[in-house]
Amino acid sequence: MLCVGFDPGGKHAFGWCVIEFEGNTVIRIVGDVVSCATEAIDRANESLSAEPSAVGVDAPLFWTDGNDREADRAVRKLVCNAGGHGGTVGHVNSLRGACLIQGALVAHKAALDWPSAIITEAHPKALTQVWPEALNFGRSIQQRGPGDHMYDAAIAAFTARALAIRAADWRDLALLDPDAYFPSGRRVHYWFPAIEEKHAGRSV
Repeated sequence: MLCVGFDPGGKHAFGWCVIEFEGNTVIRIVGDVVSCATEAIDRANESLSAEPSAVGVDAPLFWTDGNDREADRAVRKLVCNAGGHGGTVGHVNSLRGACLIQGALVAHKAALDWPSAIITEAHPKALTQVWPEALNFGRSIQQRGPGDHMYDAAIAAFTARALAIRAADWRDLALLDPDAYFPSGRRVHYWFPAIEEKHAGRSV
């Protein structure tokens, strides 16, 4: 299974990563840091032997009209419950332009280049705080790429694989925001673990 991850940023700060999985095992990983969505898509295409099954993007891929996204509220709560800081999950309106614009662009380009691939928003920094498997995966590949941007792209690819296999105990947080606007022109997912609150006895 081929999965692609992107970590959109500004100049020299756009990570991309292609990972080939055989079951739970990574058999090939390649990635780098570039400067824009077009360059990242082109480099990923050069590294793919076939169309990927899924794509993960570390950027908000759907927006709501002025209010905090319910998806962000849910992830923020999980991060805080795990002992992290709520600021890890920012409000869409507070994020820098490069992340928002390049995230929408790379999702749009991915949908055009790989029409059968499913696309999910990813949040590597939050995910690795609340899901040990993601943290262990990150540690296993951390030495294979240049810096945090490729690392985050790899965790986005890990998220994409979780969506592709419909990993147990994960759910689509995009469904929490029925009024969402999808700037890429395609409805996407926000696949994230549905972690049970020990004290409340329910999933968040």
